[in-house]
Amino acid sequence: MVAEPEESRIEAERLDLRDNDRVVLELLRSEPSAAVGFQGLRRRLRLHPERLSRALHRLAEDDLVVRTELGYRISPRGLAILSPDAFPRGVPGVPVLQAYLPGDVDLRSLTLALKGSWIGPLRWYAFSEGPGEMEISWVTEDDGIQLDARLRPGELTIMAVASAPERLDEASRLGHLLFQHIAREVSRDFRAGLSG
Repeated sequence: MVAEPEESRIEAERLDLRDNDRVVLELLRSEPSAAVGFQGLRRRLRLHPERLSRALHRLAEDDLVVRTELGYRISPRGLAILSPDAFPRGVPGVPVLQAYLPGDVDLRSLTLALKGSWIGPLRWYAFSEGPGEMEISWVTEDDGIQLDARLRPGELTIMAVASAPERLDEASRLGHLLFQHIAREVSRDFRAGLSG
């Protein structure tokens, strides 16, 4: 059952949400299918690790966020108490690169190999999974560029979101750097398959 707007507003008012709790919920609400890593949340929200940890603990106790092996995501209850239009959805990215992935690449294994990796100035940010697709995101330390690697059987697409149009060239270069890293992982996987 989905809470009606009035019920959601009343339930939200009953919760003792602090400012840090609200900003964490806002960010997770903007990417509801993504599991965002602790360090990704810390960088994106610019919160001290202790404050973030306490906020996540409170939100988990109230069943508003869920911790997964890949990070934190908003729970169905967290989504239900927030107005659907309360926070903007993610900004669509600009395609930087599209490539063929060998059909026998295990997307889950590739995702796990990439999880948590830092690639030059890119810091691992989040993971989400949809029907037939996995998406891994990285952001620059200044939060000015986000790159999303979308993995589908036989296909890799890298999308960029830049804070300003003049950063799209930098985003493109970083997209190619990310592609090189992913290609090395795919080759490592492929070589292991040939030797076995």
